[in-house]
Amino acid sequence: MHAPQKRPQGFTLVELIVTIVIAGFLGMLLVNMLGTQLLRSGTPVLSASNAARAEATIEMVTAYYTQRVNNGTSGALDAVVANYPNNATFSATRNNNFNNVDALIVTVTEGDTSLTTILTQARTSSADNATTF
Repeated sequence: MHAPQKRPQGFTLVELIVTIVIAGFLGMLLVNMLGTQLLRSGTPVLSASNAARAEATIEMVTAYYTQRVNNGTSGALDAVVANYPNNATFSATRNNNFNNVDALIVTVTEGDTSLTTILTQARTSSADNATTF
């Protein structure tokens, strides 16, 4: 009788090469998918930052306008235009067609975010209610 031959234990060279090729392919797919996400991961942060800066500017303009319109019933819109000249991030457009009320359309742009508000000169005498925001 022949003694049963022992089969060598371990992996063959072909099995190792196939395993390395499959692992490399899966790693390449993983890096490709994660790489795209990593490049895009800063976009939400940048958008939030732009929105925060735009909102802060709109609030600053609104606070200035509120102070001016409550301290003197006329000239608040002119004061906003004089204090905040049009530039790349701030634009103000005068419009007298809002139900015969003098109005100022203020748009603040930061990056890809734009915020717009309308300021009016509806308070024409000190008897009118004060403006609050």
